[in-house]
Amino acid sequence: MALRRFYIPPEMAGAVQPEITGSDAAHICRVLRLASGDTVELFDGTGRGYTARIVTCSPKRVAVAIEESFALLAESPVHITLAQGVLKDRKMDALIRQLTELGIDTWMPFYAARSIPVPGSKGLGPRLARWEKIALEAVKQCRRGCLPQIAPVDDFDAVIASSASFDLKIIFWEETLGAFRIPDTAPRQPHRILVVVGPEGGFSADEIQRARTHGFLTGGLGTRILRAETATLAACTLVQYCFGDMGR
Repeated sequence: MALRRFYIPPEMAGAVQPEITGSDAAHICRVLRLASGDTVELFDGTGRGYTARIVTCSPKRVAVAIEESFALLAESPVHITLAQGVLKDRKMDALIRQLTELGIDTWMPFYAARSIPVPGSKGLGPRLARWEKIALEAVKQCRRGCLPQIAPVDDFDAVIASSASFDLKIIFWEETLGAFRIPDTAPRQPHRILVVVGPEGGFSADEIQRARTHGFLTGGLGTRILRAETATLAACTLVQYCFGDMGR
């Protein structure tokens, strides 16, 4: 049976006796009923895993002694940044969980011209904290080694401004005809890929033109009309299949 898996911040991994606190500590003691001498697996979100033995155990604090350190090898060979037009309601919550499972490296939510939610700072702090918590739980579940980075919510201009450092940039647009195909001009083995998907209202023609001016390729997702959240998952899966670890 696989060891139970828990997160510790990377700065704590070097401590003599790292501590697990909060809800994880309560889960270890009250639900799993582990005790001193039992073994757990830890990860620090940077690609390192640890086998650790429980030294002391209480619902508020579990102290462990690290016995072994190892590399976690469940990361994609390509770094995918997924820029997502902000969706309404709790669709973003579900997306960050699923995109974490699909192996994205960075999530960049942004407001587009046709975004239905109105841009504003109210509530963004709690939303970012919630997304980070959801991503952490997804990493635990899918046994990844690295936590995806979640950028603060910004606008389409910020997405364009950040695009210069990527080897390949694809903006998925509902008016692109046909299925997704890798253009002959695309690099054969890109290392950093920026994938941009719009909100429920899609992209404006001006946004697409600006993206093309900055070197973006436009991609299509077939002939059917997809919900925005479905399009995001399809786009990420296609890119991971073509360039990452889903098609190898």
